[in-house]
Amino acid sequence: DFVGFLGDHAQTAGWILFVLVTIFVVTAVSNGANLNDGMDGMAAGNSAIIGLTLGILAYVSSHIEYAGYLNIMYIPGSEELVIFICAFIGALIGFLWYNAFPAQVFMGDTGSLTLGYTLSFLAIKYSQHNTDIMPYTEGAFLIAFSTMIIPAFDVVRVVLVRIREGHSPFEPDKNHIHHKLLAIGLSPRRAMLSLLSMSCAFSAANILLVPYINNTVLLIADIVIWIGLNLWWDYLRDRK
Repeated sequence: DFVGFLGDHAQTAGWILFVLVTIFVVTAVSNGANLNDGMDGMAAGNSAIIGLTLGILAYVSSHIEYAGYLNIMYIPGSEELVIFICAFIGALIGFLWYNAFPAQVFMGDTGSLTLGYTLSFLAIKYSQHNTDIMPYTEGAFLIAFSTMIIPAFDVVRVVLVRIREGHSPFEPDKNHIHHKLLAIGLSPRRAMLSLLSMSCAFSAANILLVPYINNTVLLIADIVIWIGLNLWWDYLRDRK
């Protein structure tokens, strides 16, 4: 549900809007995880952070004493979601042992697309408004997808840049976010850690601010900050 997001107009648009948004989210996040798989440990590390954030939110929502303290709705029966996320994170940690500096195993397109699809499922699951499964939490839509800002926003940016330059949106290039950080002089390890730190910062900021700031305004602020960061990295890359 889009309660608290995009105003009341989203509620009267009908079910077609929700279907279109769901298709976009699954497509963008799945491909974003795939594009994110450009450095050792990047896709698995970022997915683990996203899973950890959603897992903490699901755990808090399953305990009424914590939910009230953090202004998050108590969601009975969300323990199953916590168990699934814990298994998901455990698999990623086991994989990271062989995928990070130096990488001995690579997940490839099949692995990264599966990660993205799983993350989109978790976000939609946390955001849905179905009282028989999971009651709605104020700001859940923004909180869930703020954890995926880096992979989701990056795939949208890359596709728009390719179209603007007259290339096919499916044509590979070196305009991904990790390519920018490498071009300005960061080592692969520092670039990976920088992106993972930004993912944590976006998630923490949105979770803390969503009870006090309008959700639509907060999303616009996320987009503006992301665009500003990309312009700054472009400036540093071009100057170098």
